Amino acid sequence: MIEPELNARAVGASKSTRMRPLLITCLSIVVAGLLFVGGLGIGFAAGKWSDAPPVATGQDEGAAASLRARFPLFWEAIDILYRDFYGELPESNEATYAAIRGVLSQVEDPNTSFMSPDEAEFFRTNLQGSFEGIGARVDWDMNFDTVRIVEPFENQPAWEAGIRRDDLITHIDGEEIIGTDLTSAIEKIRGPKGTSVVLTIVRLTEEQPFDVEVVRDRIEIPTIETETVGGDIAYVKLNTFNENAGQLVRNAVTAALEQQPSALIFDLRGNPGGLLRQAVEVASVFLPKGEKVLIERFADGKQDVYVTEEDPVMGDLPIVVLVNEGSASASEIVAGAIQDRKRGQLVGATTYGKGSVQLPQTLSDGSILRVTIARWFTPDDRTIDGAGLAPDVAVELTDEDRQAQRDPQLTKAIELLGGDPELPPVQ
Repeated sequence: MIEPELNARAVGASKSTRMRPLLITCLSIVVAGLLFVGGLGIGFAAGKWSDAPPVATGQDEGAAASLRARFPLFWEAIDILYRDFYGELPESNEATYAAIRGVLSQVEDPNTSFMSPDEAEFFRTNLQGSFEGIGARVDWDMNFDTVRIVEPFENQPAWEAGIRRDDLITHIDGEEIIGTDLTSAIEKIRGPKGTSVVLTIVRLTEEQPFDVEVVRDRIEIPTIETETVGGDIAYVKLNTFNENAGQLVRNAVTAALEQQPSALIFDLRGNPGGLLRQAVEVASVFLPKGEKVLIERFADGKQDVYVTEEDPVMGDLPIVVLVNEGSASASEIVAGAIQDRKRGQLVGATTYGKGSVQLPQTLSDGSILRVTIARWFTPDDRTIDGAGLAPDVAVELTDEDRQAQRDPQLTKAIELLGGDPELPPVQ
């Protein structure tokens, strides 16, 4: 049960006071490390990265011209405020950032967001493959106006401390974060290896909030993992769509085929996404050359269709793709293409539902504005955003299963492919 105070704060918090969530998209800007800053997530990131120069000012074109005609009213109000207010006022740059965020709060799109220069630098410096933190992927829960755990990485500090999927964090070291923003919360949670952070958790199945102390550690997340399961079934797990993902998957599958497996399991569980181009390259490993992978549709009706550009290496070998609630954006692109083309079955749980494209623009002072410019659809024109992909075979994986080191989703995949789930994996 959630305490009434939390419900009230979540519903009543002013939209104008919080930064739009840094919900992390299928990030055409991210490499492996966006698998979570300080053990937290920057994981579903922007679909495209803009190399355009800083936005110019003083150009009366398009929307700017019509809006500028109304801005004298804004300056009139600001002038009165800064002239007459009895009390402490924000610095001019902070007032400007607050005004931008105020407009973004009216858009009601959690992926369209603004980052100050400091926040933008924090964002850029975490494009790396390892980091120090608690080892969990998070986002901003719009219903409760606070941080939600999307996926604690198994055997990492957050998991070992008892933090679980869908836990809500309301306080960090005693400081309330409800109504703030994701970036500042991440900055508070992450920290040097060996230091501790106390998180106040609200769990919907518990009567009262409780504190959890987590000792931060160095988090290393490998891009790809391979082994043999079920006797002779190749198993390939991809953890992120970084700049090398396509080639790594191609190499891993090619090497696996040398062992003449009977089938292949491709594990995308907990994969938050990555580069769009890499999603197409990964799909090319499994689908024929020239096969449609996704449709990218823009607000003006224009659309781009992405197709595979290389020959596959899989042939007709049976495939099962494992997915769960943490499979997002690029993961959903690949899984959706395989499902639509009837190339393999999806096993697990309905995916996250991140199917929009953000274009990050660097502004003149180094701040970043990320704007949703398009949405993704599967080859059969199914929407991804907000809906996710339903598996062909739904299998729940509970916390009790994890604690007992059971994996019923993998077991089901092995059974569907005719393997023996009782046989131990072979590296």
